[in-house]
Amino acid sequence: MAANASPDLWIDLSMKKAAASRAPTALIALVLVGAAWLFLAPAQLGGANRYAVVEGSSMEPDLRRGDLVVVRAGSAPEVGDVVLYRDPELRVRVLHRVIGRDGGRLVLKGDANGFVDDARPRSDGVTGSLWFSVPRAGSALLWLREPVHAALLAFVLTLVALAGGGAARPVTRREVSRG
Repeated sequence: MAANASPDLWIDLSMKKAAASRAPTALIALVLVGAAWLFLAPAQLGGANRYAVVEGSSMEPDLRRGDLVVVRAGSAPEVGDVVLYRDPELRVRVLHRVIGRDGGRLVLKGDANGFVDDARPRSDGVTGSLWFSVPRAGSALLWLREPVHAALLAFVLTLVALAGGGAARPVTRREVSRG
């Protein structure tokens, strides 16, 4: 600091430098959030993805109960693809592998099943193909769907937000010299 500069001017300049150094970080964060939205947005909000939680054991060992799966709509499913479809008889969404074709319909089977599915959807009856899965993340989401659990998480996050930050603030030399 120059000999004739006031301490308040020095603090003002250092705050401007700090704000200027945060601007690129904020821009990068914004770009990353935008890219994540483009790749991960659910179909209900204009994206190309559907999310599902594995509830059974028919796709073990690759997919287990409680895994979160992300399914993308796109090209027609091919033999070997894992697809999500709605079984009209069971009235549930099913995530199974395409093992063949029967005319214009898909033949599907769970990896751990000893039998093929009765349902034979057409390619256009498939919601999408498995893009990726996150082990056990579905269990956490199902846990949060319970109102009591969601309220508990909101309470804890509120406590952290209200209590955090102040203790971690660095002490300036001026504060130390004041005693």
